[in-house]
Amino acid sequence: MAGTNQDRPHVTTDPSKMKPGDDHYMAYVGPPGQFDFMGATQFRLLTTLGLRAHHRVLDFGCGSLRAGRLLIPYLDAGKYFGIEPNRWLIDHAVEHEIGRDVLRIKSPRFDHNDEFRADVFATDFDFVVAQSIFSHAHTEAVDRALAGFAATLASGGLIAATFVEGETDHEGTEWVYPGCVRYRRETVMAFAARAGLQAVRLPWYHPRQVWYLFAHRADDLPGDAALRHLTGAVLNDPAFADSV
Repeated sequence: MAGTNQDRPHVTTDPSKMKPGDDHYMAYVGPPGQFDFMGATQFRLLTTLGLRAHHRVLDFGCGSLRAGRLLIPYLDAGKYFGIEPNRWLIDHAVEHEIGRDVLRIKSPRFDHNDEFRADVFATDFDFVVAQSIFSHAHTEAVDRALAGFAATLASGGLIAATFVEGETDHEGTEWVYPGCVRYRRETVMAFAARAGLQAVRLPWYHPRQVWYLFAHRADDLPGDAALRHLTGAVLNDPAFADSV
């Protein structure tokens, strides 16, 4: 959900020469050299947590479909839901990554609200993923989003979201992009409590942020024995050597 500019023009510059936030669908959402990895690691995490083709998934702040280009073909038709204020990101992802035939066959649904609303599809979700959304959001937006997730989360469902951890909490009241905001670990747990959710910090690898998992009940979250399987380690790639 990187900003809310609906009509940002497409720039054809080689994305490998661009920096995060630049006007290219691969760069605007983060480091362009990690576009493939950031989608793959979300897909790996969700399937490790039990995602299967029949589940309903909300990709909150789906951007240029980094995860969506893997999730949409995998899920059964009508099971993928994406929220992204920047229509151009989805349009360019469809044009350059997945194609119109996939849309026709899989029937994903999209909404472009910038109000952190999750109830726009009038359905509930088995999984919600919000990667690098709360790393740019002020506290009121985080509270609003998590409350919306809680209200639309199916029984036994899971919410996976990332935060940038810090020693102090962000105190601003505006969306921050492409910069990031930080929250203390105890603040993330307080966000969960205010939304009526249980939470656990995951050891799943992220090159810059930390994954948290939320659920209605503590019993739906992985315990200590299961957490050791959720490392997200990346082998045979020196760019992610610190994951091992």
